[in-house]
Amino acid sequence: MVLRSGRFKLRILATAGIIALVILTFHNIETLSSYSSSQYDSLRAGWKDYMRIAESIESPLSTEDLRSRHLYWSSVFELFSQNQLNITGYDNGDIIRYIDKSQQKGGPNSKDTLLSKAFVSDEVTEEFKGKHMSLIKALPHKSFSKTYKKNSRGIVMVGGGRFSWLSYLSIRTLRNTGSKLPVEVMIPKFEDFEKEIEFCTTILPKVNARCLIMPQILGLSVMRDWSPKLSSYQLKALALMTSSFQHVLLLDSDNVVISDPDAVFDSDLYRKNGMITWPDYWERTISPVYYKIAGIRVDEKRRVRYNRLPLRVDPGANIGPDEAESVPYHDLDGAVPNLSTESGQMFVNKGSHGKTLLLSLYYNVFGPNLYYKLFSLGEQGEGDKDTFVSAATAVGESYYQVKSFIKTLGYFDSNNKFQGVAMGQKNPMLDAALFDKYFSQKAPLPKELHKQIENIEKLIKSDFDAHNEIPVMFLHCNYPKWDPTDLQEREEIYDNKANRLQYRLYNGYKYEKVGHLKGMKSITETDFEFDQWQLVQQILCAEKLHFTHFQDKDMALICKFIGNQVNWLREP
Repeated sequence: MVLRSGRFKLRILATAGIIALVILTFHNIETLSSYSSSQYDSLRAGWKDYMRIAESIESPLSTEDLRSRHLYWSSVFELFSQNQLNITGYDNGDIIRYIDKSQQKGGPNSKDTLLSKAFVSDEVTEEFKGKHMSLIKALPHKSFSKTYKKNSRGIVMVGGGRFSWLSYLSIRTLRNTGSKLPVEVMIPKFEDFEKEIEFCTTILPKVNARCLIMPQILGLSVMRDWSPKLSSYQLKALALMTSSFQHVLLLDSDNVVISDPDAVFDSDLYRKNGMITWPDYWERTISPVYYKIAGIRVDEKRRVRYNRLPLRVDPGANIGPDEAESVPYHDLDGAVPNLSTESGQMFVNKGSHGKTLLLSLYYNVFGPNLYYKLFSLGEQGEGDKDTFVSAATAVGESYYQVKSFIKTLGYFDSNNKFQGVAMGQKNPMLDAALFDKYFSQKAPLPKELHKQIENIEKLIKSDFDAHNEIPVMFLHCNYPKWDPTDLQEREEIYDNKANRLQYRLYNGYKYEKVGHLKGMKSITETDFEFDQWQLVQQILCAEKLHFTHFQDKDMALICKFIGNQVNWLREP
């Protein structure tokens, strides 16, 4: 079958059966990492079936670029393979064994409290440590530049199925902010692309976006050995690494940008730090064992933070033996600062943070059962979220984590119980300016430690709380997602009789929406929920764009529901 759309020429030959056969056939072929370009061409010719699949889908990258990327990623994953744990006598779940809550220590997350949450044997710790050290020494960070276009900027999201719909809705909202950044929607599998031809070739280009197919960039050796092992959070880390941009805003597909993010890349904050992250709700629960594994020195006698804000302290110890149990481990010098990281959005410069990103990819590849467990210890939010800042700490690369707390949006249900639906993350540049106001070297601070802590407690409740004056830039709409079919199936929120939702999920949340008309800028106070439902109606019911996620659904019925929702929200 040959399809043409604009400059795209697509012959879709890939099926799961062919791919499985190719993977099986070449299972014993050596990886590409040791081959020269001429040897690569020779081997490539022998992979006829696979290359027929891969090359039948025209890539926006040149043949030379693909060749370079295949060789690079093959060498990286071979390095990962060489440095995976070699441990016998353990089931996967027992390498890091969570301890029952009833047997854990209570109180602040001190060293002993964190150690009481999970057991890691000395044997396992030493194996972790040896492989981690070996990996860091060999990380090919200097040649990482082969994988992206120098000085390019853009936004990266993961697509495929439902996530293609969510990504597109997010992109349309992004464009309404005035953002001109190009977007790459990373497709995890060839068969995903086969189902998303119209989305990738017709729909996305109209909003300055395009699809990239991750296995086409990674090449056969990586796809063959690793694709079955990677899913969920791991795909997001892989999408970041296989995107073509140097300067990246990594966004979850269900994250909605309501303020133009383009200026962040030009800010002193970004240029100075190279990576910007946002907080999650919880304290960090990274195991002290991780710091031993990664060779990160934590001074257990020196407190340098209270919560997420710094203390101005003299050199040397400031914690006595009787105080150790009352001080959270991540307030200590050398530990990754609180709060835990929410990875629904992140700015990063691949040029300055190559080591961080390669190490964080390693953490994600071996995340389930290993690093995710070390970083969460069974507490809330296990996944990729702490892999990036932990890696940056391990290799000594800088980052700035926003200090303003999350603005939680939600509604009160019929039992008057609050139900959160979205996480509002604040403008990082304004947050950093507020932080500098109080904590730059020029800012006056009391000398006594207890007075500094009292001062920080006041600031956390006043200036750095969820309701401060810093505007929201991102709304991570993660539960429930902006999916009309899913919303109709949720009995707790769907009103079957009225064929609409029972509640205003965002409780009338308004923000200052910036508009651009004939070169003129305008600012309008906008009801976020109403505005988004109007956009959903425009995309699905007026423009009638086709998405795989809705292909087996009755769009007339869906649009009736959407129309009812819009009319209801329009009411005062």
